[in-house]
Order: sequence, then C-alpha cells, then structure tokens
Amino acid sequence: MALPHSQRKYDLILFGAAGYTGKLTAEQVLQHTPSSLRWAIAGRSPHKLELLAADLDRRFPDRVPVGIFIADLDEDALEKMARATRCLISTVGPFIRYGTAVVEACAVNGTHYVDSTGEITWVKEIVDKYHKTAKVNGAIMIPQCGMESAPADLAAHTLVKSMRDSYNCPVGDVTLCLHELKAGMSGGTLESGMSLLEHSTLQEVVHATRTYALSPVRGYDLPFAWPMRRHPELGILTKWIQAVPDTVYVYRSWGTFDRGQYYGENFNFMEYRRANNWISAVFWFLMMCSITVLPIFAPFRWLARKLIQPGEGPTAEQMAKYRIEYRGVAEADDDSETPKKVFVKLTYEKDPYTCTGALMVQVAMSILFDEDIQAKKLGCGILTAATVATPEFYRNLDRTGFHIETKLL
Repeated sequence: MALPHSQRKYDLILFGAAGYTGKLTAEQVLQHTPSSLRWAIAGRSPHKLELLAADLDRRFPDRVPVGIFIADLDEDALEKMARATRCLISTVGPFIRYGTAVVEACAVNGTHYVDSTGEITWVKEIVDKYHKTAKVNGAIMIPQCGMESAPADLAAHTLVKSMRDSYNCPVGDVTLCLHELKAGMSGGTLESGMSLLEHSTLQEVVHATRTYALSPVRGYDLPFAWPMRRHPELGILTKWIQAVPDTVYVYRSWGTFDRGQYYGENFNFMEYRRANNWISAVFWFLMMCSITVLPIFAPFRWLARKLIQPGEGPTAEQMAKYRIEYRGVAEADDDSETPKKVFVKLTYEKDPYTCTGALMVQVAMSILFDEDIQAKKLGCGILTAATVATPEFYRNLDRTGFHIETKLL
C-alpha cells in the first residue's frame, strides 16, 4: 500500500544530483522553487553528495537545508527512496539501463516522477508496463521532460490553446523549427544514445518511433512530409534528428487531450531545423542522416565514447554563450483557402542542460502544488509535459528565463 503523501519526509528528491545534468537541476531547485521546499539530493556516493550538499547550503543559507539520501539501484533502496518523497526527479541515465526499476518503484508507491530521458524505446516500454499501475496508485509520471521533448510539446500545446482561445477551431498543420541552437553535448547524452541502440532491437526502434506509438488513440495516416522545404513564415527548413522522438511525444499529448478532439482530428505536427540557405539545408540533412546511421556500428560507438566521457559536458564559460530558440506556426483546420494562423516563439538564453533542469523542476512544482493541471483531471498515469501546462506553470517557467510568446498572423 502506498504511503500517504502527507506522511512523506520530502516534497522532492533529485536522483543523480552529483552528475552533470543533476548539478544543473539542483541549481534550478534552489533558484526557482519555494524556500520552504523540503528536498533532498540522492545518489550512490555519500562523499560526492555531502560535498554537494555543503556547497548548496553555503550558497543558499536562507533555504531549508538540503537532505541527503543514499540510494543505488537496489530494489530495497529504490523502494525506500520512492516512499520518502512526494515527487522524484531522475537524471540517472542511460534510462534504458538504469531507469526501469526507478519508474517501477515510483508507480507502485504512488510517487510522482519526472525525468530527462530522450530514449524513445524505453519510454514506450514504461508506458506499456507502468501507466495503469501509476494511474491506480495516483502517481503522475512525466518522462522525456528536458530538451527531449518538452519544448516541442509545450510549443504544440500553446499553439493549439491559442487557436482554440482566439478562433474556437481545431488545428491542422503545425510546423515547428529549431530556429537557433548554440550548444554542446555532455557525455551522458552521448552514452544514452549509444545504449539505446545496444539494448533495443531494430524492430523495437521502428515500433517506438511510429507517430502514434505512445498515443492512447490512433489518428489518420499522415501525409508525406518532405525532409527539406521552404515555409512562408519560418524560411528554409531541413531535417532535425530530434523531430522523431518529439513527434511521438507530441502525439501522446494529442491523444491524451479529449482523445485527439481538442488538438483536432486532422492535427499534423512536423518538426525541422532552420537553415540559412539551400546549401546549408543539404549539409544538415546529410549530417542528420549520418548521426542517425553511424551509431549503429560498434566501432563508431567505441570512438565516440573515447572522445566524450559520461559526467563531462560544456564548461561554464562555454555555456554562457549558448542559447535556444524555437519558432512554430499552426494553421486552423477550417476548410478555408487562407486558414487562420498562430505563431509561437520559445527562447532560452542558456544551454540545453540548464534548460532541461528548469523544465523538469517546474513540471515537478506544478505536479506538487497546482491543483488545476490536466494531469490530475486525467487521473494520473504516465503523461506528458503538456498535461501540467497551466497559466501558473507558464508564469513560473518564464521566471526561469524560458520565454514563450504567441501572436496571431
């Protein structure tokens, strides 16, 4: 039987806090959550956690002191950790290797859960295995809540809501593009990509990357989308590797909101990367194809692991120069020759890993403290970032530096 949340020691535990993304997420907790939040950092190394906790308490003396929870991936340790907190954020990857037991412990114990995975085959696996368990036990579980795939999901939801609020009509085509990305890669991200290919069969990858793989309902067969195109508002667009996991995730939101009727039965989401010209578009298309194919070969994975080690990532000096910007346009599904349009822009003037931390923390805060989120009206389960997207959530996200703007075209 799940322990009532009122009897749990912590509001939030950050699992994997001593890792690269974990430390950045801890900073977000300290900077952008209530000072009275009862929280703890968790991981395997007592020494690393003690040093981190001492540093955090020294720098933020006005907050409730951070707790320490020693937990490896042992079943008993994970059970105790899940029962000790109302919500758990996990940055411990590769999730396909280390995440399933954590999800199971949270689902069984009714513990809310948020993570930073981008491993779509693993997300498919946990949805199939634990969605009903989480729902029965009252756990709201939101995987894939960092750069993969929360920005795309929130952009699509924002466009749909704006279209509904402004014109009271469903959405047809949605085109989202990564307009600008100045960023580097951490060893953990690389290792997750390698591990996905090593622990999933080709059939599992194909099945998990189908458009409706995570959706509770199936829609119509979508029309062919060209890998390179010119968009009247967004410019020249080309293939983007993150489009596949983002699209599958967005369609889980589509199917979750009134079984596709809120977004629209003809909703058609497409994601690209912006290119400066057609030569650049072809270059990025070939680059994305290479990144997709080369990791299949073991020698490439060996070399990549030699170049970037888990736990490593961009330095603070490098990160200060990074920024992220998405732009998107939605067209109304109103049978008009000139359909109504809505534009969205998402900007974050920092690096993707800090962005991931900001998104996960604010999603967790909404789960804990916002009674108006759709996730609670749906009765919990394994859901998406869009299901916590209330006005209060967007205000809090804006305070972290993650800005979302919309306008009617």
